[in-house]
Amino acid sequence: MSLTKLYLQVVAISLAVLLAAATAFAVEATGEGIDRQQALNSALRTAVEMQIGTAVASDSIVDSGVLVRDEIASHSKGYVASYKVLQEGATADGYAITIDAVVDSELMYSDYTTLAILQKMSGLPRLLIFGSGAGFDSVPPESMKELVHDVSRTFREKFQFEVIDWPMARARYSEIEGSMNLKKAAKYNGLIKAEYVVAVDLELPRNANPVMHMTCVRISDGLKVGEVRRPLEQYVSLSGKPSEVYRRAVEAAKPETYWASVRVARELLQNMESELDRGKGFRYSLTFLGFPELPSVCTTLEEVPGFVRKEITRQNGMNMEVTYWSTLRAENLFKRISTALKNEGVVKFQSRMEGRNMRFRWQNPEGF
Repeated sequence: MSLTKLYLQVVAISLAVLLAAATAFAVEATGEGIDRQQALNSALRTAVEMQIGTAVASDSIVDSGVLVRDEIASHSKGYVASYKVLQEGATADGYAITIDAVVDSELMYSDYTTLAILQKMSGLPRLLIFGSGAGFDSVPPESMKELVHDVSRTFREKFQFEVIDWPMARARYSEIEGSMNLKKAAKYNGLIKAEYVVAVDLELPRNANPVMHMTCVRISDGLKVGEVRRPLEQYVSLSGKPSEVYRRAVEAAKPETYWASVRVARELLQNMESELDRGKGFRYSLTFLGFPELPSVCTTLEEVPGFVRKEITRQNGMNMEVTYWSTLRAENLFKRISTALKNEGVVKFQSRMEGRNMRFRWQNPEGF
């Protein structure tokens, strides 16, 4: 199924539920827990679940055991614009609270659409995620590493992206010295093999709460495809040593990683979709090693369904690197190219796919 068709199907689901709930500006919900905070969180989740509606609640958009509806509900606090406590008090089992909550339906359904598409897609781009800015270079660096890990986990586990968590992966890339940045990511991308970088930073303005800043940039041309600045909701004291202030800011920023990641993921998805709509296709890097008849390989690539255009970026003897644009998703394109090579008589070859980077190594000495 094409990305456009998938998008339209999910949007149709979302719009149907949105229209059904358009007149419900507030919902009354009750929650219970061992204390007031747990009871309030339960009530907020119930309010969001009620607003999502039975249509979405019974929807079967599931991937790897992750239900989009539950993902939205588990982050319910961010979708409640305001609430008023109607009744509360201790119970025999703990605490109960009833609230009148106003749910931001537009934001909720927008995120629902984004999550549904991301969890349905295959061959998502490979992301390099690292800390940037003065905050990452200040002490204690371990705190920033934890924040980068949280962002990486969100993109990998919630949205199914292939992620390079730089603080964890840097030991494998001993050739790259110092802290990571976009310039280095582009210079060493033949080694890293990522398509986009996500830079995470904490801005610490004077006399104001810290701001989480996340930027997504396409490595191939430096195009900024997504950016979000999200002020931290949790108060952070700016008194004390810089290292102490920064550690507190990192802890306060952790709950914001999910929201910032959703916004960046949405902008990245929209950019990919608009790129495809303009007829440029998705950009891939193809490497062919040891092929004796490279002109035949080039002809084969142009005959693969979904082909848009190609550029030979490097050719030396029987080796060739190709920048290739196709309307096919990565997994489908990989299978198509492998099949096309076999149909041309390439009986034996090794192949590997890492995100949108594909490698083919000739193993048949008999030729085409």
